Amino acid sequence: MGMVPTMVLVHLVGLSLLIQLTRIHVTRFATSVRVDRILVPLGMVLGIFVIHGVEIWAYALLYWRAHVTEALEDALYLSLGAYSTTGWVDVHLRAGWRVVVSLESVNGLLLVGWSTAFFFQNITRLMVTEDSHPLPEGAIAHERPRSARVPGA
Repeated sequence: MGMVPTMVLVHLVGLSLLIQLTRIHVTRFATSVRVDRILVPLGMVLGIFVIHGVEIWAYALLYWRAHVTEALEDALYLSLGAYSTTGWVDVHLRAGWRVVVSLESVNGLLLVGWSTAFFFQNITRLMVTEDSHPLPEGAIAHERPRSARVPGA
């Protein structure tokens, strides 16, 4: 199935573009810190929605063009349900296409997870400095001395 690697590539390119757009904003067009604390996360979330929208529409167009569904709306409904893993698959599918829809579900699950990690990593990088974070960095990262270990652990 060529759709899974294609969607991974679309996602990679989309997130890379989003990083570049965010970098351009914070280095050239930055406003006050208060406004950017709203604009930057909002822009990233909207960008992520656009990326997922492109991927959902790509699967929908595949289903529609392959006559898996009769109407484009049904194809979009099928794709959105599969991609988001909500399981709205009340569209009757021909043999073989159930596997494709299931692969879209796994693909969507992984891409949504990737987007979530991307969003939190980048927002944390932009909004938190070592001094502003309430927890000390590496506070529990070191192993306990051997004498302090719990027996049997």
